[in-house]
Amino acid sequence: MKKKRLFSGSRYTFLVLPDDGGPSMRFRASTVLLAAIPILILALAATASTLYLLQERSAWKMDRLHQQFDLSSGAYKSEIAYKDASIRQLQKQVVEFAQQAENVQTRLDQLDKLASAMKSFVGIPEPAGSTVQSDKPDTENGVGGELFAATDSDYRQLMDGMGEKYASLDAQIGELKEALTRTHTEAQKKKQQLRVMPTFWPTYSQRITSQFGVRIDPFTDNPAKHTGIDIAGSLGDPVFAAADGTVTETGYNSARGNYVIIRHKQGISTKYMHLFSISVSKGDVLKQGDTIGKIGSTGRSTGPHLHFEVLEHDAPVDPKPYLNMAMKGMPIDVQVLEKRQD
Repeated sequence: MKKKRLFSGSRYTFLVLPDDGGPSMRFRASTVLLAAIPILILALAATASTLYLLQERSAWKMDRLHQQFDLSSGAYKSEIAYKDASIRQLQKQVVEFAQQAENVQTRLDQLDKLASAMKSFVGIPEPAGSTVQSDKPDTENGVGGELFAATDSDYRQLMDGMGEKYASLDAQIGELKEALTRTHTEAQKKKQQLRVMPTFWPTYSQRITSQFGVRIDPFTDNPAKHTGIDIAGSLGDPVFAAADGTVTETGYNSARGNYVIIRHKQGISTKYMHLFSISVSKGDVLKQGDTIGKIGSTGRSTGPHLHFEVLEHDAPVDPKPYLNMAMKGMPIDVQVLEKRQD
């Protein structure tokens, strides 16, 4: 019966008496309201707890997302930095390849000039209308200028031109190889022709102290005919055969001192006078550049030097036209060069 009366619409009055004697306050509430208050409090507490848990969970998820974002961002930044560095390296390589192509072109131009000079030397005519390009400036000793960043368009243009450049270089290399092969063949023929002529400089020194022809004789101080040229040198310097040939005479007399005479083809002979010593004998077959003796000052001589003569059918002629062929740079066998160093 009491429970029935509690929820049958009964009302309760609450009296609030302040301690300071002030006016009292009355509150009336039904039993339904009184019963609902704990439920509301529990509901609010449950709601607050739920919201708190949701907030904590959201904060935790946000922290995880921030961490993942930071990790992803760092990885992306590293990857972007790596790709940027790779791109810069590739761009640098493109520029370097282009510069190498230019350098190769410069070297080919120089080789082309050399090939043309060799053709001219051995008597091969240049094709009509052919020209030799001049040397390009050498940039190894100094470079400079204002700094301007290269654009993507610049790189594209550079790369577009590289294909044509390398194709052109390949064609030029093929043509140059063929030309040098032909020139080498002709040069070998020319060299074989010149080996039997006195074209090899007969000693280390190339300083002529007395010319061929009429001169003031160093002993009489009067005009006299000089049948060869005098080449300065140091005592003991080697003397070389100026051409292939056979030793026809060696000996000594008061005018020539120690001397050697070599017979060559086409009626040409050479004489080597005032030698300190002789290292060949009559009948020896010599190759151009072989050592035949050493520079001295024997016979009618004022000091160490080589008197060198060229005779055509026993008549003395000026040796310089023959020797000038060697001075122009005619190739000589490596063995001959080694003999010069002995």
